[in-house]
Amino acid sequence: MSELVRLLLAHQDAPTRTGIRLALEDDGFEICDEALDAGAAVEIAVRDEPQVCLIDETLPGGAILAVDAMYRRLPATKLVVLTDSESPKSLLAAVRAGASGYLRTDLDPTRLAATLRGVLDGEAALSRRLTFRLLESLRTRERGRSAPTTPGGPSMTDRELEVLELMTEGLRTSEIAARLSIAEVTVRRHVSSAVGKLGVADRAAAIAVLTGRERV
Repeated sequence: MSELVRLLLAHQDAPTRTGIRLALEDDGFEICDEALDAGAAVEIAVRDEPQVCLIDETLPGGAILAVDAMYRRLPATKLVVLTDSESPKSLLAAVRAGASGYLRTDLDPTRLAATLRGVLDGEAALSRRLTFRLLESLRTRERGRSAPTTPGGPSMTDRELEVLELMTEGLRTSEIAARLSIAEVTVRRHVSSAVGKLGVADRAAAIAVLTGRERV
């Protein structure tokens, strides 16, 4: 019999945790522990060093922050985010933070174990739809690099683009600050600078330019 795969399940919904546990325990996975928020998830992961972590996209305390902290401290652990959305806003942020996959919570239970084993073998766990969204997010970043700034003014910096990019993915100022390890006031300063360079009215207009919904 093959060795059990140790897995940490970070999800606040008890029925969802039960369903995942039942789907995996009969297929060679051991749920080493469960966590209900980001802080507990990171603490348990560092303590138990599971091979895989399943992390709810809406985990209290911030799923992206949890992914980032785990990836930095446990680079060998595979991190997979669970979502209920067809179009998750934090997809690119999760991948950038260290996630190896992004799965629908309602994925066919008979496919979940095989998908996670694929991640352990070095595969990415992304549906075709989410792969397309990831490519679109990357195109958005490149579009931002080529966005025209005010005549004669300086071009957008990498940090300004990064801040705006994270905003397009739905992250709040506090989450962006934590993700980039900078102060919230610094985030706001980068946004203000980007808005000025693009010659638009506010951050919403700057994001519209970045995503191609508006031209300056």
